[in-house]
Amino acid sequence: MKTRNFLYKLLLAFLLIQMVRLIYVQPAEACTIGVASGKATADGRPLLWKTRDLQSRPNNEIYTNTSYRYKFVSVVNAGGTYAWMGLNEKGFAILNSYSGDLQASDSGLTNGLLMRDVLGNCATVAEFQHFLDSTNVTGRQTRANFGVIDSTGQAAIFETGGTFYRKFDANNAAQAPNGYVLRTNFSVTGGGNSGIERYHRTVKLIGDFYSGDTLNYRSILRYQMRDFSDFDSNPVPVPFPERWKPDRPFGYIYTGVSICRSSSVSAAVIQGILTGESPKLSTMWAILGQPASSIALPYWPAAQTPPEAGGDPTAPLCDEANKIKALLFDYLPNTNYIDSYKLRNAEGGGLWARTFPAEDSIFTAAEAQLQQWRTNGVVNISAMENIESGLARYALIQLKQAYTGLISSVSDTQSNTVTAGFSLKQNYPNPFNPMTRIRFSLPVSCTIHLTIYNVTGKAVLTLASGPFKAGTYFVSWSPKALAGGVYFYRLTAKPVTGTRPELIVQTKKLLYLK
Repeated sequence: MKTRNFLYKLLLAFLLIQMVRLIYVQPAEACTIGVASGKATADGRPLLWKTRDLQSRPNNEIYTNTSYRYKFVSVVNAGGTYAWMGLNEKGFAILNSYSGDLQASDSGLTNGLLMRDVLGNCATVAEFQHFLDSTNVTGRQTRANFGVIDSTGQAAIFETGGTFYRKFDANNAAQAPNGYVLRTNFSVTGGGNSGIERYHRTVKLIGDFYSGDTLNYRSILRYQMRDFSDFDSNPVPVPFPERWKPDRPFGYIYTGVSICRSSSVSAAVIQGILTGESPKLSTMWAILGQPASSIALPYWPAAQTPPEAGGDPTAPLCDEANKIKALLFDYLPNTNYIDSYKLRNAEGGGLWARTFPAEDSIFTAAEAQLQQWRTNGVVNISAMENIESGLARYALIQLKQAYTGLISSVSDTQSNTVTAGFSLKQNYPNPFNPMTRIRFSLPVSCTIHLTIYNVTGKAVLTLASGPFKAGTYFVSWSPKALAGGVYFYRLTAKPVTGTRPELIVQTKKLLYLK
């Protein structure tokens, strides 16, 4: 009996240890990553990118590590040193997505510790592969797709378990016909499908960038990392002019299957160099905080991290982005929903109207300086630090102003419940060609706007606008010059008297056959 009890306690202790390992040692990051060789990108420079998803670690910061052979900069959990995406002074960069379908060993390096160590000790992809060969023997606690690039133009993803790896080379036409490799949270080796919705969506987006010769750090940061999609990997417009479900608030998007999710805590695009350029000009464009709520900034491994990006105990840039995120994801019954009208409203306002122009200014300023360094062949580290610091200060100011703007603005989604007497009817006929009629009713005199939107959320036509007395109205529409497809029509009505001060908003969908 004593022997049986001892064995039972031993087994229980073992299971508890494994549970602790899973929770603390190897957190299951649900990320979206990609790597592109120079033959795929618009400017010939390799790219490596990642949207990091880990709800339990919302405070991310930039950390400059000088304790290894090579100096490097990386995105870390606030107060930590494990690297989750990073770049060293030799131009070698690495990041990962967790892949639960790979088998890990019981001991050895974990994902974040491995990336920290190789950033400090590897100058090339070849050296990283040699490192994997050596640790195949000793074993690793790795279940990851590791994306890497270097200053020689190498670009690959390594599906890596505890004692094995499989390389997918972006320069190998048989493995990567268009010069890029993409992953979410599954591996080809393991045969899983975790994050398949995000995978299909990123395949479509990156494919479109490649076909349009716009595969660059800007397009990834702006459009791939801020992308929303549904369970079928179809794009969702911003603003979203309807309800995801009947009981959900108007205009709120479910982000659980999007690349840009409520659990996204940071993102980065690492841009490599052309042959002959200094490895010090490799650039990590990083977003601290939920990507939709923050601004991208350049970081160089030769420079020192500015205090705005690497504060103690947390980074001010990330703190401000997290405050904005709380305003965007404010549907408390399910915080996977984002208020799309706070991002961009029908009148062209919203958060992005403030942050995107600021980000564009940062892109322009950094690109101008990079071009000067590339042309002169001289990299002034002091000047590099001044530019990095100045842009970080500017971004922080812009985020603070954006937060204040969101706090002080009144979102029309707060009054999107159907108010008695107001109605917007389904157009008839629907589907239609060549003409349809839209009916709406007003119980009191209002200033109204009846607007048509396409599936991307862009206003294409205003059918009616101005003061209308109480009554029922019919508006006819014949699209003529527009392409056939799905459109949305939206009625906003503001009563002219003080008895009903709220803004009423109703939206419906129609199908134009052509």
